[in-house]
Formats: sequence, structure tokens, C-alpha cells
Amino acid sequence: MNRFKVSARLAQLLRRYRSEEEGSILLFSLILLFMMVLVGGLAVDVMRHEEKRVLLQQTLDRSVLAAASLSQEHDPTEVVNDYFEKANLLEYLSGVDVSEGLNFRTVTADAQADAEPFFMHLMGIDKFEVAADSTADERISNVEVSLVLDISGSMNGSRINNLRPAARSFVDTVMNASDPGKVTMSIVPYSAQVNLGPDLMAQFNATKIHDYSYCLELPDSVFSTTTLSQSTSLVHNGHFDPFNNATTSSLFNCTHYTANHVNPISDSATALKSTITNMVVGGNTSIDLGVKWGALLLDPASQGITAGLISRGKVAATYSNRPLDSGEIDTLKVLVVMTDGENTTEYKLKSPYNTAGLSNVWTTSGGTIYAFHDRSGTSSDYYRISDGKWYTKPTGVTNMTWPAVFQKYTTYYVAYNMYARPLGGSTSTYENNMVSSVSSTKNTRLQQICSAAREAGIVIYGIAFEAPSNGQTQIKNCATSDAHYYNANGLEISTVFNAIANQISYLRLTQ
Repeated sequence: MNRFKVSARLAQLLRRYRSEEEGSILLFSLILLFMMVLVGGLAVDVMRHEEKRVLLQQTLDRSVLAAASLSQEHDPTEVVNDYFEKANLLEYLSGVDVSEGLNFRTVTADAQADAEPFFMHLMGIDKFEVAADSTADERISNVEVSLVLDISGSMNGSRINNLRPAARSFVDTVMNASDPGKVTMSIVPYSAQVNLGPDLMAQFNATKIHDYSYCLELPDSVFSTTTLSQSTSLVHNGHFDPFNNATTSSLFNCTHYTANHVNPISDSATALKSTITNMVVGGNTSIDLGVKWGALLLDPASQGITAGLISRGKVAATYSNRPLDSGEIDTLKVLVVMTDGENTTEYKLKSPYNTAGLSNVWTTSGGTIYAFHDRSGTSSDYYRISDGKWYTKPTGVTNMTWPAVFQKYTTYYVAYNMYARPLGGSTSTYENNMVSSVSSTKNTRLQQICSAAREAGIVIYGIAFEAPSNGQTQIKNCATSDAHYYNANGLEISTVFNAIANQISYLRLTQ
């Protein structure tokens, strides 16, 4: 009976609970409100996360673009750090990676931060990390190189034998690592002078006085700039031997070998290496002249010279726009200058000996030599060198031109036999009347042209190859920086050229 009453009471309570509706909407509303707050909070956390990510990404993008620019000289890592510091975000910068060479710079940076969520804590999420990274690089594809090589007499023997394979390897490394049409190179051999060759010399306003060699005499004023006007009047350097006291000329101030002609603006590794292989050493050292002509072949103002060489078939027509304008940001201009010595003396013939005119030297077909001097009051004006006696004009004699005289006889021999013996006086005085020299200003001229080249954006590598201390100093001061200067001995020259070539060629961008 009692169990029946309990069961009846329980059934009554269940029916009552099922029919009770008071407070049910409130509970549902609370659940719904909680869900709305949670979803809204998640949106706020996501928005805060995105805001911080965008801020980090924008700062990263700006900083790596600035750091990767090849025109800025500051440390790339410091540039990125500076951007983040000014944005009050330095604490979030995770790392900066810089990869760079002579013709490229790549900067990668990443940042990481905690968005510190407000509402995600309710879901057990304590961190909402923000990660961003960015990479920027600038690379140079067009490269122009002037390779300025010392071929003075001191280079004879092991030095030239070590230089040739090193320089040929340099050519291969630079040319083979490039896309067709992207790299050109000029070879500028120098000793006391630079033999331009007939085609390059023809681009300038100079009266040709002989066909033995093709050097131009440059005034001091042209070394303050990398340009050289094609209209400026220049003097064709004489073909003469001011070094020997012997009879026959053999060591000329302007090297007369065809193999020593400048090889301008070429993309042929074979032709460039052939020039290096066939260079003939001898003579004094004029680093200033080598650098001047090397820099000129990198100067955009020399496009007129290139046009003239193209018309003569000496430069490919595809390079009519070279040397490229300095404003082109994808162009690298490099001058590599090597010497084993220091500036010495450069010689010039004085007037009238530096003309193509007739001399006072006469000769017979059999080789008998006479020196003519107009002696007032006597009919015997021809001094025969062989016996030291005066004669009236012999039959069958030919008047030699000055270039022909100096091609055959040294200036000492001419001064002694054509003047001092017949007229009396000092041989050295007569020789000084024929020949002038440049020596004391050559270091100044060298540093002027090096400074002008650097100002023009040309990167200069200097190599002192077993050079004396003054030569080392001059080359080091010429180079773009201490890091661009090398002091090499023996076979080290190969390592030096290889290092420079790799810097030029490393990771070149294909366009």
C-alpha cells in the first residue's frame, strides 16, 4: 500500500515538472549570449592578430628592401634593426640573414610575436602567435670589365708566366658564368705607354706620323675625369728607343708589337685569352696611362668610340650601347689593374722630331749614313758617320724621315753621331733637345684618374704583384677599398684573379 502511494506521488511530480515553463527562456538566453560573446571575442582576437601581422610584415618588407639596395653603404643587418627599432618592434625581430657578393645582395628577415588573445583563454588557448618573414634582393646582370695588365720589362720571366694562366682563368670564370650578351671585357696591356692599335687610335683627333705603333700622348688635364674627348687634339707618340745606348733601336717607348694592342669591348673569351697569351713584355711602367685607358672604355661618354670601332668591324654591333649608361642600376663596371712595379718614366719626342717630316739624316742604298748640317760659307755640309769627315752632297743619297730614323737608330745614337760628333758638344744635351720625359707627376695623375673612376661608380680592384713598397701604396690607394686590394707573390696571382672573378660572377641574375 505504501509503495503504491510513493509511486503515485512520483508520477504526479513528473507530470508537474513536464508542464512547468517558468525560467526556460532565461537559461537558453544565457547559453546563446555566451556563444555570441565567445564568437565575437574570437573575431577580436583574430583582428588583433592580423593587425600585428600586417604591422610586422610591412616593417619587414620596408627594411629588407632598404637593406638589400646595393646603393646603400650601411651594414644590411643594422638597417633592418634600425627600421624595427624606430617602429618599436625590435623585440619581435627574430633574425636577419644576409648573403652578398660584388654584384648582388640578398636580405632575409623574420619576426615573431604573441598576439596575447583575450577571449581564446576561454577555450584553453593561451598563445596566438604571429609569424612573418620577407626576402629582398638586388642583383646586377650586365657587367663591363677593363683588365689593365702590366707588361713592363720587370714582368719578364716567372711573373709573366704566372700572370698569363691566372688572367686567362679570370676571363673564363667571368665570361662562362654569364648569359650571352651580358658581359663585355677589354684588355689593356701597358708599359711606358698604351698601344691602342690603329682602329682605336683612329677614333681620336691625332695626326698619324708613322705606322709602327699607336700610342697617344695625354696631357695632365685629362686625368681628372674618366672621359676623353674625340675632338681634343692629341699627339701621336713617336716610335723611338730612349733607353739604349746602342746603335739599333729595340726597346721602344710605345710597345710596337701587334700582340700588345688594346682589345676593346669583347665578349669572346677566345680572343681575350689570345691577347693575354701573346703579350710581349718590355719597357717602363705607366700605371696612370693604363688606368686612364681602362676607365675610358667603361665611361658611357665613350659610346661614340664604340660606334667607330663597330664601323671598322672591331666591336660587335650588338654592343652599340656600350659602355652602358651609369644610370642603369643593373650594370656593374669593374676595373682590375695589376702591376709588378711602380710608375717610372714616360718619354716624348720634341718638335721637330715628333713629326713625319724629313730629318737631317741621309743614307745610300748601301747603308752609308750622312748627317746634313748647313754650314755657312762651306759647300761641304754632309758629315759621313763612318769616317767623321765632311763631304759635298753625295750622289744616290736619300733623305730619311724622322720616324724612319728613330725606327732604326736609338736617340742616343742620333744625338751622338748626327750632332755631337759633327758639331761638338754634349751628347746628353742634344738628346735632351730631342726627348722630354714625364715622371714626377705620374703618381698624382694615377690617383686623380682612380678617384674619378670611383666617383663614376667604377669598382676598382688593385693587384700588387711582387711590387715594391711605393707600387703597393699606389695600387692600394687606387682600389675602391682595402678589401679590393691584393698583394700577391708567385702563384698567388692565380688565387687573386680567381677570387675577383668569383665575386663578379657569383649568382648573376638571368634577365
